[in-house]
Amino acid sequence: MLFTMGKVSILKVTCLAMERWYCVFRPLTYKHHFTRKRLLLYILAIWVGTCLLQINKFFEWKLSAGKCSSIKAPYGAQGTQAMIIIYCLFTVYIPCVITWYTFAHIALLLKKSPIARCYGERQRAQQKALLRMCGVTSVVLTWCWLPNQTIFLLAPFGITKFEGPLHMTGGMFAMLNSCVNPLIYWVTNKEYRDELFELFKLNRLTKNVSREES
Repeated sequence: MLFTMGKVSILKVTCLAMERWYCVFRPLTYKHHFTRKRLLLYILAIWVGTCLLQINKFFEWKLSAGKCSSIKAPYGAQGTQAMIIIYCLFTVYIPCVITWYTFAHIALLLKKSPIARCYGERQRAQQKALLRMCGVTSVVLTWCWLPNQTIFLLAPFGITKFEGPLHMTGGMFAMLNSCVNPLIYWVTNKEYRDELFELFKLNRLTKNVSREES
């Protein structure tokens, strides 16, 4: 469940990258592809797809006496290797390539995009800040998840092990990603900082009012 949520996070960042690309280069079709209903469908598809890619775990693990233990999969060692390759490709490697390519394309050709010509100075600054935030998030996400998934991918071939210090270190980096994202938003996006300050200010005002009423 833990890694399912992590992979959902990766695919959502990929979806975010594609949303930014459409906003910059396909402004006329943007509203058609990214309506509220379609966004909910994209998120649902991400969750369903990720869960389906994890379904092999039901055949490789068994609950016995309150503990999970690994068992021999019915599809054999080669089937396990194939499933892990497919899993890593579709939940990490391909999404990371798409995300990097998308943001690189935006960074290189942002000034030539149709919508950039219509922006004022303030709107351009906002777009750049948003793109910077998304770009840094993608870099950190790749940096955190690639070691873990590379170790996991090589384990069925005997190059690395599923357990041990290396595997644990990779897992720690993967979990670190969720911890650093709020800090990235804080550092790279002024609007995020301002809204956060307003939120805390509102909370303080509410507490003061409650004290006065009591």
